[in-house]
Amino acid sequence: MITLGVIGVVAAITIPSIVQNQQKRKIESLLKEDYAIIQQVMKFTEYDDVSLDLSVPDSLAGMKLWFETFMAPHLKYVSVCYDKAGCWQDKGPTRTLKGGNATGNRTGIGIGSGILTVKLSNGTNLCIDGFKKDDMKNWFGTNTTSSSLVVYIDANGDSLPNVIGKDIFILVWTPDGLFPAGVNETNEKVNQNCSALANDSNAGYYCLMRVKNNGWVIPADLWKIKV
Repeated sequence: MITLGVIGVVAAITIPSIVQNQQKRKIESLLKEDYAIIQQVMKFTEYDDVSLDLSVPDSLAGMKLWFETFMAPHLKYVSVCYDKAGCWQDKGPTRTLKGGNATGNRTGIGIGSGILTVKLSNGTNLCIDGFKKDDMKNWFGTNTTSSSLVVYIDANGDSLPNVIGKDIFILVWTPDGLFPAGVNETNEKVNQNCSALANDSNAGYYCLMRVKNNGWVIPADLWKIKV
């Protein structure tokens, strides 16, 4: 009985850790795959001789035109939703590393208003939203010449935890292509935004940059943050 009790205690301690590590590795693998898929799609668009118009209207119509022109022809996806439910997780709100709801959270629909969401063939969900120039700088650490687009990548799709910086990561459209949010910020600011020290409304928004810089491995301190 004592032996069984010890085994039970050890299992109670180790099994949650094993499950968490498996979840972390799955998200890392999917995120790296998603990033490669999106970059490859944009490369194919260049080969098609399509002009990459950087002046993107901050509207659903503008995003729909951008998606259908630049991404849809080469992207393997299951469904696309135009500002409606069906392509984004509905298990709960999207949250930031601070624990609060992400600005623009619309559970089951996406993040933002007038948005476009996509379910990829590998199970990842994308949410595309438009932002004005000042918002791109202030919220996403990105210098643009006009209004532009943000792509939220929910690497594990409809699964939890639905936290920006842990399973949801952000790409931004710049004059030079798609890059992780925070591309025009210092490494110090990127690392602070993607840590337990983050205290702004956009806490976790730069985590794709930190994970990419870390060889596509989610840093242990980031993964351990309780949200």
